[in-house]
Amino acid sequence: MYFEKEAKESVLTLKYGNALLEILPEVGGCITRYCLETKKQTLEFLRPATQAGLADKDPLEMASFPLIPFSNRIRNGSFLFQGQEINLPPNFPPEAHTIHGHGWKAPWDVTEVSANRAAIEFRYVPDEWPFSYLARQIFTLTDSALTVNLQIINTGKLAMPAGLGMHPYFVRTPQVTITTKTEKMWINDSETMPLRLESVPETQWLNQGLFVNQEVLDNLFTGWNRAALISWPEWKAGLRISASTPLDFLILFTPPGADYFCVEPVSNVTDAFNLLARGDSGHGTKILLPGESVKGKVCFVPEMD
Repeated sequence: MYFEKEAKESVLTLKYGNALLEILPEVGGCITRYCLETKKQTLEFLRPATQAGLADKDPLEMASFPLIPFSNRIRNGSFLFQGQEINLPPNFPPEAHTIHGHGWKAPWDVTEVSANRAAIEFRYVPDEWPFSYLARQIFTLTDSALTVNLQIINTGKLAMPAGLGMHPYFVRTPQVTITTKTEKMWINDSETMPLRLESVPETQWLNQGLFVNQEVLDNLFTGWNRAALISWPEWKAGLRISASTPLDFLILFTPPGADYFCVEPVSNVTDAFNLLARGDSGHGTKILLPGESVKGKVCFVPEMD
């Protein structure tokens, strides 16, 4: 009970008109709630953080978390970068592959907060990952949109590989659909690691409006036009998602039986750093020289019939 009270007190609450955003900086810089109050109902556009998740400080039970300084998995946590072999510890047991970087499991510091805007940051000190960096998130709330700005700055003396993105969880209803334009999908092995890039029927279904409950996906799509629409017919509401470059890829995660699904705008493909080391193209890795940065922006715009 003590931590639940402590966690609640550390939540940043932003309000603007009928919109509400809650952020928990100390737990992975996570969003814990984003909703809109109407005369008829409260529209929970993101799956609200669970009480168990708050008590356990579990990012996987939050509404969204940042992907810093890379998205998704690195095979066995190992890759070669500019002649240096880097071995990262596993961070998602029992998986052997390191996943989602550092930001989602680290406390973030609040640097700015007002009624409808907050900024938080996370400074990384090198260890197995030998690169120093500063990560920032800026949240801006209006009654018409939530905007999240992400940034990574290389604060060290070495060039570093980088990627970023968001991992939002959405409420799953029987009729919910997602509509978006993509070109190809990465086919995965049994450990959700990429095997090959293919043209698949799912891209056409997404273009027409994919029923989330009819597909089991944990895949990355390329050729994304950086726009998507989630529709909840039961609520007579939707949420438009738009992203800036370099968030050029989209991951869809629709686990069977779950009460959520994920639509993740990201800048790099799964295992991107190893694809870079092999000389492959299309991996999305950004190489930041000392002092350089990479930025991305995601906007969530509610729609109501």
